[in-house]
Amino acid sequence: MVKVKKRSGSMQDFDKAKLKASLKKAGAEEEHATRITEAVAGKVQEGTTTAMIKRMVATELRGMDQKATQAYETFTKPTK
Repeated sequence: MVKVKKRSGSMQDFDKAKLKASLKKAGAEEEHATRITEAVAGKVQEGTTTAMIKRMVATELRGMDQKATQAYETFTKPTK
């Protein structure tokens, strides 16, 4: 399993299901979420940061759904 680097600096397994769920929460259609998840998963390498993944996703999504792109780009996870 490929490990990605989180904002906190910790490493975590890349989870395609989490990525797809975040796209759907942003309002992406099922088909778009699936297509983008697969495209991005193919580019993620060991140590890729979550910020880099977010940029890759936004680039892919931008051509499919502007509204979902804006929602995805502006979401920030609350810090603990």
